[in-house]
Amino acid sequence: MAIVGFAIIGLAASADAQRWTPPSRPLPIEQTTGVPTSIYDGDTFRFGKMRVRIWGIDAPEKDTRFGPGARAQLVQLVAGRPVQCRGTGQRNYDRIVAQCWNWQGVEIAAAMVRTGWAVDWARFSQGRYQPSQQAAQRAHAGMYRYGVQPWRDPR
Repeated sequence: MAIVGFAIIGLAASADAQRWTPPSRPLPIEQTTGVPTSIYDGDTFRFGKMRVRIWGIDAPEKDTRFGPGARAQLVQLVAGRPVQCRGTGQRNYDRIVAQCWNWQGVEIAAAMVRTGWAVDWARFSQGRYQPSQQAAQRAHAGMYRYGVQPWRDPR
């Protein structure tokens, strides 16, 4: 059963885990590359004093039941390695909202949803990560293995 789950997640990965390629012309929006200096939760990290909120997803807050798992997944994706972020021009609680890719070119938001530690925030993503979220749910990956969504399951 686990093999089938990983196969489903792998199929979803090819649909939305886009590899980053440098733009052919300068972007009109903020672009940052660096090694994260700290990771707050499953959708927020820092480059020095600059806080970055990953665009298009929602992950459990650090003090909720699944917050530590979501944070651990983000740590695995970015810690100690360069991350490329492209700002959307939006701000959220003094954080830059950005699409980000890890050193391997994997879109971080897509990977967080695909592994079941974040959900597609369709209000912003227009459903971009919905196929990965459905695959994670079917595979009981990440927080879905417990059958609940973390922000609706108080500790």
